[in-house]
Amino acid sequence: MKPMTPETLYEFRFIQNLKESPSGQSFAYTLAKANREHNTYHHTLYVNDGHNQKVLKMKEQDTFVYETETTLLVTYQRTKQDEALKKEKRTKVYRYDLEQKTICDAYCFDMPATILKVLDERTLLLTSTLAPADHVLYKGSSKERNAYLEHIEESKDHMEISAIPFYFNGTGFTAGKTKQLFLYDTVLKTFTPLVKPSFSYGLVKVSPDHKRIYYTGTTDTGIRGQTTGLYVYDLETKTTDALYDTLDHAIRTIILFEDKVVVAATDMEAFGLNQNSDFFEVKNKKMIPFATFSGSLGSSVGTDVRLAGSAMEAMGSDHDYFVQTKGEGTVLTSLDKNGKMTEVMTFKGSIDGIIWTDGRLLGVGLMGQKLQEIYHLDLETGKAKAITRFNSKVLEDRYVAKPQPISVTYKTHRVDGWVLYPKDYDSNKMYPAILDIHGGPKTVYGKVFFHEMQIWANQGYFVMFCNPRGSDGKGNAFADIRGQYGTIDYEDIMAFTKRVMKKITTIDPQQLFVTGGSYGGFMTNWIVGQTTMFKAAVTQRSISNWLSFYGTSDIGYGFAFDQAKGHPVTDTTDLWRQSPLAYARHVKTPLLFIHSDADYRCPIEQAMQFYTVLKEQGLKTKLLWFKEENHELSRSGKPKARIKRLEAITDWFSQNA
Repeated sequence: MKPMTPETLYEFRFIQNLKESPSGQSFAYTLAKANREHNTYHHTLYVNDGHNQKVLKMKEQDTFVYETETTLLVTYQRTKQDEALKKEKRTKVYRYDLEQKTICDAYCFDMPATILKVLDERTLLLTSTLAPADHVLYKGSSKERNAYLEHIEESKDHMEISAIPFYFNGTGFTAGKTKQLFLYDTVLKTFTPLVKPSFSYGLVKVSPDHKRIYYTGTTDTGIRGQTTGLYVYDLETKTTDALYDTLDHAIRTIILFEDKVVVAATDMEAFGLNQNSDFFEVKNKKMIPFATFSGSLGSSVGTDVRLAGSAMEAMGSDHDYFVQTKGEGTVLTSLDKNGKMTEVMTFKGSIDGIIWTDGRLLGVGLMGQKLQEIYHLDLETGKAKAITRFNSKVLEDRYVAKPQPISVTYKTHRVDGWVLYPKDYDSNKMYPAILDIHGGPKTVYGKVFFHEMQIWANQGYFVMFCNPRGSDGKGNAFADIRGQYGTIDYEDIMAFTKRVMKKITTIDPQQLFVTGGSYGGFMTNWIVGQTTMFKAAVTQRSISNWLSFYGTSDIGYGFAFDQAKGHPVTDTTDLWRQSPLAYARHVKTPLLFIHSDADYRCPIEQAMQFYTVLKEQGLKTKLLWFKEENHELSRSGKPKARIKRLEAITDWFSQNA
């Protein structure tokens, strides 16, 4: 039997960017694979018109759109000249002919831009993130453009910041930049902005007849808010109308029925930023209740074998379909024009994207302990059938542990969890165990394949994981731990751990380990400051100090105030009470910190503070600092960095056994 190791990552395929053709008769997607030689991910474009055909190797790029039924527009660096164009802030686009199997030049935009939609034979809908001064790139003269590029080069060693957030994880510095929408005339080669330079859009949806463009967004005031308005641009009259601009809701989905505009939105009043959405019809500049939902849109099921995503909503013949997280998995749900909502399929795992094509619904999915494939989601039978087999051989002749359910029941709620048994389990032996804590906290662990957990099971560990209060999938009240971090969530996690220990007597109580990332890193930091139950711990991309997190994280000023329920100036005591750093002098557990210096979600200073306090106490500790990686290290970081991370966790536990 082949071992499951960190390097098994090189065998995984990741499916993303699932898109239907203009007629809906075929579909396309990209397939990504970790490349050992270049330490990155290489993408291959596939088209399915009844059977899968490999179309184009796109290397590190994965951006494409359908131009017509037989041509695709793709953006990738094909030549050295393309690399030079990128340095000049230009974007090269190629046209791939599916019938002729040829590729040729299509467009060259005078700014960094991505094609969102081909509207007609001569009109493209583009998006670009620009600062006000960047607009000279496409509308200035050659002299003005060159002068501006020289200015950018001369100013690259400093930044003037007058907005928050000033950077964003995985994107870099964003201060003063807004997400813009443009119409591009392919004949005249001109750009028409649809929004003002100070306006930043969020969602965009084109009407089926391509006559209207709906989008959400708000004007940048220097402090990025959580609420947005809804607007529509009429391509025939060339006018914009504000459908709803009260700015009292966060709009998360736009759904277009024949005679209605419906949004999934939340006012965040009862449960804060993480409050689930309901459906509203937008009419006469009002939000009119359309369907009570209060569920979680999309999939928050955690895994480390999903690289990027696809759309989570698709309009069928007479229903709109969307994915929701419920319990520990995802449920495919339909919504009709009268507001009737129906759960049409409970998927045994995670649906990672859907499209409606050729009269049927397709989805990228993680089913059970399998890697990603594309499935036909049969609405009549309620069953899912795989139509690809990209990952079918990866797990052959390898031990893959099946999650065994264990729960803890209270009067008010139940904590669901699972245990993976070690390879070659012998009931007459004792085994070490690892408690793995998910991020979020509003995400869930489910019964899907998790590479890191399977590695540990293959190495002889029990692996424990659960969904404590704060997790997704069980409604707003269950997910609400605002101002209670480290209390009720900690209680649930420890109760689950003790329940597992009581039920599985072959777990060695002297060989318990704990790890987690993001919120899971926060909780790992918290646990080692509260108990000496664990032999060693690894904290990843963690939070240790809500006071400094407030001013350094890309979401800190909103997330910390909402989740920790306080401001660092006026509520210092409350924020410090919920900070693991406050209890750092109680720590006795050997603790490894894993953090990335481009992590703008949980900045590396969070690890630096905690590490320094432990080091000065003489505790056994170490900081593994990843350069130029961000918060997504464990999910989409460079392959070698991901492998090093997994090796480091396992080594730390074995060294401290």
